[in-house]
Amino acid sequence: MNKKKIRDYLIDYLENEEVIKFELAPTDKYSNGLPELWKDIMTSKNPVEETFSKLWLPFIDLLPETIKGLRHKLREIGLLETKEYPFSLIYVYEENGEPVFSRGYPVCSIDRDDAKLLPSDFLKLYKIHNGWTDLNGFMGFLPVEDWFDLNDYYDGEYSDILPGIRLKDFLIICESGSNEYLGFDLSKKPPVGLFCAVGDPVEVVPDVVRALDKWMAIEFDDLS
Repeated sequence: MNKKKIRDYLIDYLENEEVIKFELAPTDKYSNGLPELWKDIMTSKNPVEETFSKLWLPFIDLLPETIKGLRHKLREIGLLETKEYPFSLIYVYEENGEPVFSRGYPVCSIDRDDAKLLPSDFLKLYKIHNGWTDLNGFMGFLPVEDWFDLNDYYDGEYSDILPGIRLKDFLIICESGSNEYLGFDLSKKPPVGLFCAVGDPVEVVPDVVRALDKWMAIEFDDLS
């Protein structure tokens, strides 16, 4: 793909952020404070392979379908710096000749009380990125600071879309952008995985990580 086209598409899409810099790898043009592992990726002669092997491959037992999709569909890696987010890693794919993106944020400490309740396998994903989604923040695991409950969208303690479960007890860690939510019912000990699609019965999800893996892998189906 044409690198100017990739840059133009990305910048146009991020119209609500103040872009400081975007560079496709390999490059040594980055600001101070970039994580060391990301420096290795950005300066590698084969940044796609470096990203795959260093960030994702150690977690192939947790995300086999997503990692298979990355192996076959990832085309370029870039580093984005904006006023709102100092660093994010941009994954570039191709769909009918046009660039498509996902975005990962630097790993950080998980400083939330509710995180202590969550399964260790789920929290391991945050050793890859502190959130990895499309550019709209959908179809992947949200940054820790962006986990939310349905009281953000609906008033009251309960709602028909989540029968018998308090809205504030449903911690959402992934959303589709089409009123579909994946998360945990924190009222249960240990928390129980739930999938909620507005208008459909709520489904219990025995393994949220596996469900998330399948959900993220769907995004690769239409890519070149």
